[in-house]
Amino acid sequence: MSKEQDTILLVEDNHKDVLLLQRALRKANIVNPVQVVNDGDAAVLYLSGEEPYGDRTRYPLPVLILLDLKLPRRSGAEVLMWLRQQPELKRLPVVVFTSSREYA
Repeated sequence: MSKEQDTILLVEDNHKDVLLLQRALRKANIVNPVQVVNDGDAAVLYLSGEEPYGDRTRYPLPVLILLDLKLPRRSGAEVLMWLRQQPELKRLPVVVFTSSREYA
């Protein structure tokens, strides 16, 4: 990541993990703005530009999505399946992660 205006979308429900990822990005000198949503439904609303994320100046489309698998409301896997069905979004790079042992 290099352009300061290119947004990263972090989809994570654990506040401690959000802080950890933000710290890791800073230590790696990644200065891109990071938008955070806390569940799968909010991720879909953000990516589709629906309220409360309708203002693309304030909530721009990301250049990268960091997606937790284990999320409330809609799982990361469901978000990824939805994303890949959207013609204008399906090529967005997604990094999927989890701290849950359930997927090990």
